[in-house]
Amino acid sequence: MGPVNKAAKHYGVAGYKSIFEYWRGDITMVAEPAEFSGVKLPSNYYYTGPLIARQDFPLPEEIKNIPRDKPLIYFAMGSSGTPQIIAKIIESFEGKSYRVIAPVKQHLDKVPGVKIPSNVMVTDWLPAHLVNKLADLSLIHGGIGTVMTAAYAGKPVVGVGMQLEQVANIACLVRKGFAIRVAKSKDPSKKVQEAIRLLLHDEDAKRKAQEFSKIMEKWDGPKMAAELLYNKFGRLSKQ
Repeated sequence: MGPVNKAAKHYGVAGYKSIFEYWRGDITMVAEPAEFSGVKLPSNYYYTGPLIARQDFPLPEEIKNIPRDKPLIYFAMGSSGTPQIIAKIIESFEGKSYRVIAPVKQHLDKVPGVKIPSNVMVTDWLPAHLVNKLADLSLIHGGIGTVMTAAYAGKPVVGVGMQLEQVANIACLVRKGFAIRVAKSKDPSKKVQEAIRLLLHDEDAKRKAQEFSKIMEKWDGPKMAAELLYNKFGRLSKQ
């Protein structure tokens, strides 16, 4: 906190005693539905519901027209996925009885010689909220935005967390009964494939995913966040 406190002293304002104080605002918005973790929040913390990216980007034609003769897996690892792990998972799709949409091109570009199976479509960025709804199952890294988008779509989830926050996010879905968490390792592909096989045939998990998506729909994240800010600060600015 040295540089921050030096700047605070320069401008004649109070500094911070710790990094925790630095991150503590007058209010803290938690961009999840309360039912996601079930954690009771401290004062001045508020659940606002998910803030899901819903940019108005159309799906590419090859995604719209992908054959639906087999189950469809959506495989996304955000920006924090480990390229070598992603490459091993991609290669493990070879010969499987489903199709895969994988917007992981930026990661695979860092791993030369990756063999892309014929049932896998590797792409650049895609509008996740649309592709999740097309898929039968999501295979994700567990970032909160990715988790919220998958849960909103109401589909089972296989999660491979790359860091502790992502592991915790996936664990919340596991407790809901429609996700399986696979531990990060140099090659988790075998366990990933087993988890996919189990969830594709788990009708109870599919039902629970649909039930939780209905809970998600009750939370209008952007609206609730805006109303919270207005109620806390907007009226003060008019006084």
